[in-house]
Amino acid sequence: MTRSVVCDAGGVLAAAGAIEGHALPNTEFLALDWSSITVGRFLASRYEGRPETIQVETGLVLLVVDEWFPVRMFVAETLARAGRDEVDTLDSWSALILAEQLELPLFTASDEVVSDRVKILHTW
Repeated sequence: MTRSVVCDAGGVLAAAGAIEGHALPNTEFLALDWSSITVGRFLASRYEGRPETIQVETGLVLLVVDEWFPVRMFVAETLARAGRDEVDTLDSWSALILAEQLELPLFTASDEVVSDRVKILHTW
């Protein structure tokens, strides 16, 4: 049976095999559209100076996501929960909020987000 998980950018990258991490076979991956930008930034940094490779790799990585959700409905809550100093983890916090809303686990490379409502599955 296929299970569903919400991914932040790190989870998307791990699910696609772009970063080290364990695979989640037979899994439906859900993510916020915001995560696509973070994924793209990561790949642009990795393949700096090779725009064609960035385009292809970004497309391939983003294909692992089965359903994309708009982040706009979680902006205020993300900022409130993450705090001012957590700019680098906003993607993970917003993904956690989606996971809690959907009552699904979060697949993440972040060790900074915590929840007492859903299970956190780390990529390592």
